Amino acid sequence: MNPETDSPRDGRSLPSGTRPGRRDRTPWTRKRRVVTGVVVVLLVILVAGAWLGTRLLVAKNNLEASQQLVATLQEQAAEGDVATMLATTRELQGHSSKAANATGDVTWRIAEVVPVVGPNLSAVRAVAESIRDLVDEVAEPALATAESFDPALRDPDTGGFDLAPVAEAKTIAAAAGRIVPDSLAKLNAVDTLSVLDPVSAAVVQLRDVLEQVAPAAERAGPVVDVVGAILGADGPRNYLLAFQNNAESTALGGSAASYIQMHSEDGAITVADVAGSGDFGDTEVLPVPVDDSALSLFGDFLVDHINTSTSRPDFPTAATLLQGYWERDRGPTVDGVVSVDPLALAQILKATGPVDLPSGDVVSSDNAVQLLVNEIYFRYDSYAEPEVVDAFFQGTAAMILEKITSGDFDVPTMVTAISDSINNGNLMLWSADAAEQAAFDGARIQGVLPKSNTDETVVGVYFRDTSSSKIDYYMHSSAQLSSDVCTNPQNPTFTTSATLTLDLDQDFADELPLYVKSAPFGSSQFRTEIFVYGPVGGTVVSANGSPGATGFTVPGAVVTGTGIDDLGRPVATFATLLAPGETTTVDVSFSGAPGTADGYGPLELRGTPMIHPTERTVDAPGCDG
Repeated sequence: MNPETDSPRDGRSLPSGTRPGRRDRTPWTRKRRVVTGVVVVLLVILVAGAWLGTRLLVAKNNLEASQQLVATLQEQAAEGDVATMLATTRELQGHSSKAANATGDVTWRIAEVVPVVGPNLSAVRAVAESIRDLVDEVAEPALATAESFDPALRDPDTGGFDLAPVAEAKTIAAAAGRIVPDSLAKLNAVDTLSVLDPVSAAVVQLRDVLEQVAPAAERAGPVVDVVGAILGADGPRNYLLAFQNNAESTALGGSAASYIQMHSEDGAITVADVAGSGDFGDTEVLPVPVDDSALSLFGDFLVDHINTSTSRPDFPTAATLLQGYWERDRGPTVDGVVSVDPLALAQILKATGPVDLPSGDVVSSDNAVQLLVNEIYFRYDSYAEPEVVDAFFQGTAAMILEKITSGDFDVPTMVTAISDSINNGNLMLWSADAAEQAAFDGARIQGVLPKSNTDETVVGVYFRDTSSSKIDYYMHSSAQLSSDVCTNPQNPTFTTSATLTLDLDQDFADELPLYVKSAPFGSSQFRTEIFVYGPVGGTVVSANGSPGATGFTVPGAVVTGTGIDDLGRPVATFATLLAPGETTTVDVSFSGAPGTADGYGPLELRGTPMIHPTERTVDAPGCDG
C-alpha cells in the first residue's frame, strides 16, 4: 500500500493537504504555548513578588529606623544642640532615602492597584517620600546653615553682617512652604482605617508632626524676607528702638521714654540718633488715627505724650504714634519700630555676657533690671537732670546693641532669650510696610490681641501707673481666670480677678527718691488703673472693686467703666489707690458669645509684663478631656 496514495482502511478520504501517516499536532502546540505562557507569567509574578518583598523589607526596616530618628530629633530640638541634631538628621537622611527609593520603582506602583494590599503600599510610599523630601530639602540644609552660621562674620565689602545665610534661608523657607503642605495632602489622602495598624501609626505620627510645623512653614518665607529687609538687604532702612520702663507700668510694659534710631544697609547696623521723651513736644495731638474707643479708655495722654503711647494693649497703635512723633520732631522716615524693656535686656545679656557702660558700670543679666529701673533714681535726680538719666538709658541700650551687632554672643542662648522675650511681651516689632507686618500675623512679636476666639480664647489684665511714679519696682500682682466654656459652650461665662499689692512699708516709702514717689501724693498713696479685656464678642456682666484701708477717703479700687468695647472686646476699667503695704482686688464677669466647643480655643490669660511677673492661673473645668 502506498501511504501517499492509498486511502485509509476505513475507506474515508484524507482531507486535502493532509499527509497520511502523521497525526494533527496543532492542538498540542497550542497547549504547549499556553502552558509556557502561564509558566512565564508565574515566573514573572514570582520574581516580581520576590522583588516586591525585598522592596517591602527594605522600606519597612528603613522607615522604622526613620521613625525612631524623627522621635530622637524632636527630643534633641528641646536641647537646642544643632551639631547633634545635624548628625541625627544626616543619619535619618540615609534611611529616608533608602525607604523612598524602595517604594519608587514600577513594581511597587503596579502593586498599589491591587485590592487590600495596594492602599497599604500607597500609604507607605507617602510616608517615605514625605520624610525624604523634608529631610533632604528642609531639615538637613537648615541645620547645616545653622551650624555654620557665625554672627561675627562680616562682609568684606560692606563691613556688615554676612547676608549669605539669609539667601540660603530663603531657599530653605521656599522648600518648606512647598513640601509641608504637599506632604500633608498626601498623608491626609490616606484612609487610616483601611490600612494595617503599623502603617496607620506611621501616617498619623508624621501627619501630627507636619501639622505642628505647618504654620511656621507657611510663615517662614515672608519672615525671612523681613529679616533681610531689617538688615538692609533690599536697601537702606531706619528703625526706631523704643525702651520701655516697667517701673512705670503701661499696658504694653512701661513708660517709653528713651529712643535710638538704627540705620541698616547691606547688613551694617549703626546708631544714627538718640533721644529722650523730653525732646518731643507734648500736648500737641498727633495727626495719627486712633480709635475713639482707645481715646475713651486711655485719654489724650495716649496721643499727646510720647512716653504714654504704650498705654493700649496693642503695639501697632503705640508704634504708629512713636513713628509719628519721631518723623515730626526728629527727621527721617521710620520704617519700623522695635520695643524692648529691661526684662528683655536681662535675657539678652545672658547670651552676650556682661557689658561695660560709659558710666563705668558693668551691666549683666543679674543686675540689669535693678540698675535700669530702680538704682539709677537713687543716683541721679531725674527732675533736676533728666538728660543724665536719659543718657544712661540710651548709653546702656547702645552698648548692648553694639555687642549684639558685633556678633559676640552665644547663638543658642540668644535664640532662647529672644524667644522668651517675645512670648513674655518684652520684645515687640512693627513694620510700616503692610506686607511685612502681615508676615507676623498671629505671632506674639506683633504685640496684639487675637481678633477671634477660634485658635485661643484670650482674656487680658493690664495695668497703667497714673501717679507719675516709678513705684512698680515694688508692685506685686496676680490674676485669675475661670470659665465654663468647655462645659457650657452655648452660654459661657468668663470670670476674672486681679490683685495688686504694694510691697513696701511706709518708712521705706518715705525714703524713696522724689522721682520714684507719686507726683500728686508723695509716698502716701499710689494710683494705678486696671483694664480687664474680655473675650472677643463678649459682654461685661458685672464688675466690682474693693474698699480701701481705714483712713483713706478713696476706695482701694473703684469701677470707672464697663460700657466700652475696644479691639473687638468688652473692657472693664478700675482706678486703684494704694498706700504702702496695701492690697486691692477687682473682679469682672463676662458672658461669651454663643458658640460651640470648637468655636473657643484654649483659654489664655495675658497682661502687662511686670518687673515681678504677674502670677496667673487659669481654671477651665472640662477642657482637659
